[in-house]
Amino acid sequence: MELPPVVLVTPNDADARAGVTFLDDAGIVALACSTLADLCQMSLAAVGCAVLVEEALVQAEVADFLIALSSQPAWSDLPLVLVASQGTSLRALVEHVFPQSGNVAVLERPLNPVTLVTAVRVGLRARHQQLEVRRLLQQRDDELRKRDEFLAMLAHELRNPLAPLRNAVYIMQQLQLDDPVLTKVRDLFDRQTGNLKRLVDDLLEVSRLELGKVNLQKRPLDLNTAIASAAEACLSITTARGHAVELRLARESLTVYADPVRMEQIIGNLLTNAAKFTPEGGNIVVEARGDEDTAAIVVRDSGIGLRSDMLTTVFDLFTQDKQTLERAGGGLGIGLTIVKRLVELHGGTVSAASEGPNKGSAFTVRFPRSKDAPGRSHASDCEAHPVGSPKRVLVVEDNADIRESLGLILGMWGHRVEFAVTGSEGLERARDFKPDVALIDIGLPELNGYDVARGIRDDDTSWAKVVTLVALTGYGRDSDRERALAAGFDAHLVKPIDPDVLAQTLAITRH
Repeated sequence: MELPPVVLVTPNDADARAGVTFLDDAGIVALACSTLADLCQMSLAAVGCAVLVEEALVQAEVADFLIALSSQPAWSDLPLVLVASQGTSLRALVEHVFPQSGNVAVLERPLNPVTLVTAVRVGLRARHQQLEVRRLLQQRDDELRKRDEFLAMLAHELRNPLAPLRNAVYIMQQLQLDDPVLTKVRDLFDRQTGNLKRLVDDLLEVSRLELGKVNLQKRPLDLNTAIASAAEACLSITTARGHAVELRLARESLTVYADPVRMEQIIGNLLTNAAKFTPEGGNIVVEARGDEDTAAIVVRDSGIGLRSDMLTTVFDLFTQDKQTLERAGGGLGIGLTIVKRLVELHGGTVSAASEGPNKGSAFTVRFPRSKDAPGRSHASDCEAHPVGSPKRVLVVEDNADIRESLGLILGMWGHRVEFAVTGSEGLERARDFKPDVALIDIGLPELNGYDVARGIRDDDTSWAKVVTLVALTGYGRDSDRERALAAGFDAHLVKPIDPDVLAQTLAITRH
């Protein structure tokens, strides 16, 4: 690794030439400048070591230099070599001029060239280690970026086949089948597509949490309400495995300041984890309890339990107990990681307890208690919305199964539907059909969905200004949503689309 140059800061030209010569003779690349202000003009991260003579420490410039030092990247602590005259209070010089720097050497005049070279080499060795840390951090960031890009692509590829399956389940539900076998198969499809969707969402959730891109919408919330809502959402999972779920709610309101959606996700993940690792016909207890300062949720099961060495590592990403690897449905080792990070974002803690293998487990989540009154439950916000008046709807989608199943749902709701397969065809069809709503896939051949949206918005007709444009995509990152809105879309829906969400979106109007 090539080291950056050493910079000598001295107002004396003779000292500068002599110092550079000494270092060059020792094989050290060096350059000189006359003031601290000159040094501040450089990127300190690109300096290997700075040699500062006493005369250069002009009070008016030291303050700016200290600001530059404090602005270095986290990995950087620029090595400093101070050259001062005999009789100078060296300790005071270091403590008062550079109190925050942990990488300062002080040399006395008259200066021995060998001493200078030795001090600079010590500083450069420290700098070499810092640069290695920078390289490793960059390597880690590159690997995380590649991982996140892979996860986004994986999610997209998984969501495309999930979308028509989810649509097909909804269509079968509307048909009200009388055959009990067909009903059982429909419910099986409903459960398993839901499980797959949760796995895909969890993969991307971990990435968002690691990058700090999860924004909480906090408000006063009663834990009793959150537990009841999460238990209802997980009913299909626990019922499918024949578990008896007992809710032990507190008699009083246990109010915490939390994001209702995320709180339901925390409890739901704990319930799902309990259901997965409890043999069929087991027992799960969800309890709410609190004291004056904290409110807690305890999820206890009669399942396979945990070894003592797993009680803390069970929350680590992709952690799997080896005894679960032989079991179908063992999961990816993501759910509890999400629980821990969401709980910590709320200022809470989570812990696991178990008496050992096959003796069940208990997970306890604690939150600071709030004195505010709980607000209205978000559950009512998630109810199905009425379909509303019939609309002219254009579906631009190259996946035949998604296109046709979506068309069936829209037709059942009474809408007039037309289709396009490519981006170019979608733009042309939109101008002819003039739909009230256009549902446009992003990954289209010929023209992508962003270009289709921009093409519609650029049309001079009044229709193009009021048509509702909805992006349909397998990419669900915040950046994908922002890009869609910037292209002219009114909404951004991630596949597979919940029919209730689709119905609500169709009600959006620009009129």
